[in-house]
Amino acid sequence: MKTMHKMALVAIGAVTAGLLGTAPATAHHSTAAFDSERVVKIEGTITQFRWINPHASIKIDGVAEGDYKDGVWTVEMTAPNVLINQGWKRNSLQPGDKVTMFVNPLRKPIVLNDGSQGSLYVGVILADGSTLGRTDGKGAGTNE
Repeated sequence: MKTMHKMALVAIGAVTAGLLGTAPATAHHSTAAFDSERVVKIEGTITQFRWINPHASIKIDGVAEGDYKDGVWTVEMTAPNVLINQGWKRNSLQPGDKVTMFVNPLRKPIVLNDGSQGSLYVGVILADGSTLGRTDGKGAGTNE
């Protein structure tokens, strides 16, 4: 009986530790800071493409549509293994590429430490005209 009790406690402890271990990761991957109803179109030049975990990222220096600031934008993406399933490759973008990027801006625009504007990846029209992601310019839940 002692052995069964010990095994049950170990199993409960392992499950609890596993659940607690996922909480910070879930919180880290929230997109709540970004306005999914707005899509900003940025025409510009790629200055950096980082194919790393936990998030790939892009820096684009360009002209932003509407009232948004022109200049450098940092575009947060998802993990490379997810991007691969969406057609991305580690060499899909190179510094110097001229592209049209579609992003969700921060809900409360701030200038990041490096002087760029923060955003979340929606889609891109590559230099060769091919597309990745959503490039219709529509926000989530809109029928425009």
